[in-house]
Amino acid sequence: MGPSPLTRRALLASAAALALPLGARLRPAQAQTITADTAPRFFRLEYAPGVDRRGRPIVQGYAYLSSNGQGSARMRLLVETLDPAGRPVASRIAPVDADIVLGARNYFEVRPEAPGAAYRVSVHSAEWVKAGGGSGM
Repeated sequence: MGPSPLTRRALLASAAALALPLGARLRPAQAQTITADTAPRFFRLEYAPGVDRRGRPIVQGYAYLSSNGQGSARMRLLVETLDPAGRPVASRIAPVDADIVLGARNYFEVRPEAPGAAYRVSVHSAEWVKAGGGSGM
């Protein structure tokens, strides 16, 4: 009769610990989050004001993932409504509906929190989805 499953697990854990170099530590996996500060290294945005079919204001444009990226990412945009002096008077965080894919442009359309003289759009945050790029075909 072989060792019990608990004993087998303990043996495997001990063997794995011995295989690590001295001083090495295991760290839990963490999602790599992109912040507003780091986003310009990975993303480029093009946008312009517009109106939807009902005549309501929208901000529409394209998001691009640069070659510094990791395949694709889920992104949230910060859309700020600006007054005539260029100061923000309202803001909204909105997700981009599709993953931003390396080498492609992704369309986005966001209704601002309030109508204004102009709008400013920036990446609020994002998370990497895949390490590879391409269509997978």
